[in-house]
Amino acid sequence: MPEPARLAPRWARRLPAVSPVVVRRLSLVSLVCVGAIVLTGAAVRVTGSGLGCADWPDCFKNHVTPPLQFHSLMEFGNRMVTVLLVVVIGVTFVATLLRRPLRRDLVWLSGGLVAGVLLEAVLGGIVVYTKLNPYLVMVHFLATMLLVVDAAVLLHRSSRVYGPGTGRVLVPRPITLLTRGMAVLLTVVVAAGAATTGTAPDSGGALGQHIVRIPVSLRDMAEVHATLALFLIGVVLSLAVALHALDVPERVRKAARMLVVVLVFQGVVGYSQYFTHLPAALVELHELGVTVLVIGMTQFVLTLTHHAAEPLAATVPAFARRRPEGVGVARTADRITAGS
Repeated sequence: MPEPARLAPRWARRLPAVSPVVVRRLSLVSLVCVGAIVLTGAAVRVTGSGLGCADWPDCFKNHVTPPLQFHSLMEFGNRMVTVLLVVVIGVTFVATLLRRPLRRDLVWLSGGLVAGVLLEAVLGGIVVYTKLNPYLVMVHFLATMLLVVDAAVLLHRSSRVYGPGTGRVLVPRPITLLTRGMAVLLTVVVAAGAATTGTAPDSGGALGQHIVRIPVSLRDMAEVHATLALFLIGVVLSLAVALHALDVPERVRKAARMLVVVLVFQGVVGYSQYFTHLPAALVELHELGVTVLVIGMTQFVLTLTHHAAEPLAATVPAFARRRPEGVGVARTADRITAGS
């Protein structure tokens, strides 16, 4: 049974109602914007524009706008994408509050995006003032990956029924446990990759000054990262083979196959960028790959449990009626849900 419609807070009942379709579309835009901030941040690094804007929140010498220089424009562009992300996520959060029927899990997930973006902004400022401290850059990147996971879960849940007794596990328990371990291993692999970046000679800074790096050789850290990544590929490949031997839905097997493809692609790009001395294009492609990989792993974990599509997601109840107590909106949602 679908989760029952919840009565919105009194202050929200005076505002227009937002349909589930609108929330889903905004969730998709939020995920795209989070991915864009990863790619533009990587572009700042590979072009050596990390301190193109040497101040924060201003860009340069108490000026918000950058001077007409390549590195400053690159860094400023990344900040503008962050501003766009803040606006999109803010609108998504408000939309989940006004969604009818109200889904509190979506409110919490979109609220997590808001909190995460604010934290990222603070971390970004600290990174600038500490002159690209590699440990803080690493934390900044990992926090962005958490935003990617949050946005992916929000998109998945926005069109499906979630509530007590609404989920049905599609795989045996050992597969579920192995998948959780696989997700933890991916976290370790991504962290090792971020640490490898912190050991690279090029810090991504634009000022040409000496910037502290993690005191481990690039070769040693790259070998650790590659070993963990190869182990992860072996685990995922074994899981995919096991799923094809079990009686599970085809969509679960397909998700596992896609995960193997993305991991192999990442491995090829990773080895290529190392042996070709980290060309900018391959580094950027590797950042895109890790973003897709994190989304793919999140989607695979969610695929293991079946949740029916929410009936209201196929309709557009865009009636924005002002009702003093909001009862009419809730009752209409109840009727639509009952009728489906």
